[in-house]
Amino acid sequence: MVAATPENLMNSSLKGKRGAIYLRWKRLEDDRSSWRSHWQEISDYLIPRRGRYLIESQNSKGRKRSTKIVDNTGGQSLRTLAAGMMSGMTSPARPWFRLQTPDPEMMDAQGVKDWLGQVERIIRTILTRSNFYNSASTVYTELGAFGTAALYRRRHPTDIVSFRPFTAGEYVIAEDEYGEVDTLGREFTMSVSQVVEQFVIQRDGTEDWSNVSRTVKRLWDQKNYDERIEVIHMIQPRRMEERDLSRPLDPKNKAFMDVYMEKGADGDKLLQEGGFDRFPAYCPRWDVLGGDVYGVSPGMEQLGDIKQLQHEQKRKAQAIDKMVNPPMVGSLSLKGKPSTVLPGGTTYVDPQQGTQGFQPAYTVQPRINEMMMDIQEVQNRIQRGFYADLFAMMINSDRRQMTATEVAERHEEKLVLLGPVLQRLNTEFLDPLIEDVFLFAFEAGMLPPAPPAIEGVDLEVKYISLLAQAQEAVAAASIERTFAFAGNLSAVFPEIVDNLDADEAIRNYGEILGTSPEILRDADAVEAIRAQRREAQAAEQQMMQLQQGAQAAKVLSEADTQNPNALTALLQGGQQTV
Repeated sequence: MVAATPENLMNSSLKGKRGAIYLRWKRLEDDRSSWRSHWQEISDYLIPRRGRYLIESQNSKGRKRSTKIVDNTGGQSLRTLAAGMMSGMTSPARPWFRLQTPDPEMMDAQGVKDWLGQVERIIRTILTRSNFYNSASTVYTELGAFGTAALYRRRHPTDIVSFRPFTAGEYVIAEDEYGEVDTLGREFTMSVSQVVEQFVIQRDGTEDWSNVSRTVKRLWDQKNYDERIEVIHMIQPRRMEERDLSRPLDPKNKAFMDVYMEKGADGDKLLQEGGFDRFPAYCPRWDVLGGDVYGVSPGMEQLGDIKQLQHEQKRKAQAIDKMVNPPMVGSLSLKGKPSTVLPGGTTYVDPQQGTQGFQPAYTVQPRINEMMMDIQEVQNRIQRGFYADLFAMMINSDRRQMTATEVAERHEEKLVLLGPVLQRLNTEFLDPLIEDVFLFAFEAGMLPPAPPAIEGVDLEVKYISLLAQAQEAVAAASIERTFAFAGNLSAVFPEIVDNLDADEAIRNYGEILGTSPEILRDADAVEAIRAQRREAQAAEQQMMQLQQGAQAAKVLSEADTQNPNALTALLQGGQQTV
């Protein structure tokens, strides 16, 4: 691998735009340095194959890294956390978001719900076709272990969008004045052939060697195609004085700068400079303290328990080993003579000379049960710290689909603790993700024409994942209890049901549980159905009245008016009155 020498960096890197970018990279790298040792320890004891702290050669990437792990309860709990976040927040098997208008009444306008439903299905299809769900699993793992994750997104020629997750130690980030991440930089290696294919060969097939170093050209000419080159990639806001707003389509005038450069290049060379209208990465944090850029995680909080667990497991193994295979002592007369401690082996001694055979140096009787109880307690603490009991309940449920109400009832206190985390992930991860995919689909001409009622209206995203619904399940339970209480009272006080608006209740209940808008009819459709029902009831009642009148007329026509009876008496009374 070709490394940059200090002389090259001092003489050539710190010039012009390249020098400014490299200096900012170094400052951000210095800010990150205090986190590296903590991340390194988390990698060693929790997730050895994650984290990148040194640029490794291709031959050393497969080396064994799990030498410090004896009990993998921490790693298993982290996997459960990542799988639970995946299935509970962004499950590919069920809808996990809805689009809606800021004004609820606007949802009842003609064609709005149908259009929003179509757009939702298009966005979900794009995410499914891309590598989003594989990348999201990596994001949740990084969040649980290191507290910070980075997911880079870019356009794809056929699948609309593509994603690439990074691991801790590979990247640096910075925030703007509002605490939102707006800078992402990373250092990595590329082979000479990759550098040439991406930055030298142009779209028309020609070659432009002006942006690469003489070292790359020399290695290419010598056919050393697999030699590694150190590359820095920086994405950061572009200052207003660096932009020409009269040329908005030029990538070098966009709001965010996208720069690739060799770490040891000649002069002020940049491999490539482009730009983005929107920040092309998502950098969610599990939790972040004021003034910090990188987040804290369950892995950081449980690191002490994880290290204690490794220590106790080692001591337990040593105790058992000493108990079944204790250290032995023997007389000096046995030195140099055949002896064995193997099962079934024989060691010959002469009792007449007072020679003793092998015997344990000391008796080891460890309290294994007490050790196992303490180990179990530590394991339980680790699992609770990673919310493994909550997510294992969701993943291991024997039911195909557990309701949000069941989740809330079983683990309400843990859902309360997860609330701030879910809100932060919505803001820093899922909100910009859905907005970007929506814009990509719009630019690709995949969206149907919007109904006139919502033209120019900013849409909102409502999350209906299992965890999001469980957070709101308390409100759904209050509706159920209110109607159940009213139902019990109505047996004694029938007028009590006049206080309930069943239509509004069913709409609120469906919104809380994330019911598809296509299932519930809007107010106008419900009123039309009820009007038809009233007309049908009125027509039926009128028909019954006509039938009763016809039956009465028939009876009267057949009545005997000649012989004395009640009818003749009634008729005679009526005549006398007249």
